[in-house]
Amino acid sequence: MNTDKTDYIWAIASFIIVGVTFHYGVLLYGLLGIYLLFALLMATHIIVVKKRMSRTEAVYAEITEYREVKGVPKHFYPVVKYETIEGRTVSSVYTVAAKSKLYEVGGEELICYDPDDPVFFYFSNRSFELTSHYYRYMIYGGIPALFVLIAIIAH
Repeated sequence: MNTDKTDYIWAIASFIIVGVTFHYGVLLYGLLGIYLLFALLMATHIIVVKKRMSRTEAVYAEITEYREVKGVPKHFYPVVKYETIEGRTVSSVYTVAAKSKLYEVGGEELICYDPDDPVFFYFSNRSFELTSHYYRYMIYGGIPALFVLIAIIAH
């Protein structure tokens, strides 16, 4: 798992919110606030990804191999090779894992890539994969947040 500056800032902000709201006896409000900030962050990610997807170019790419991450279950990342509109040959690994090999090695699939960053691409028939986990996180986080909100209202 990769962590970046956003993860550290998020962790620090969460600890501060929990500490301050616990100190003042309003921890439930703090927990609800953390979820609302989290939902805002996920919504921002969705907007950024969709904006990036809107400026992509479609080309056919050859599936050259799979990168395999061992675990239970195994995860497979297809590696593709394609030529950009400008004539540059790009080889890139898909950022979304699958539990099985969805495409045949040597086969061609329609992908969309970002001309500003040709290594970024997605399979045109699987565009939902780039944002679905953000929606899932918002829903899974929203369930306990709903119980916190009910507890606040009932209090």
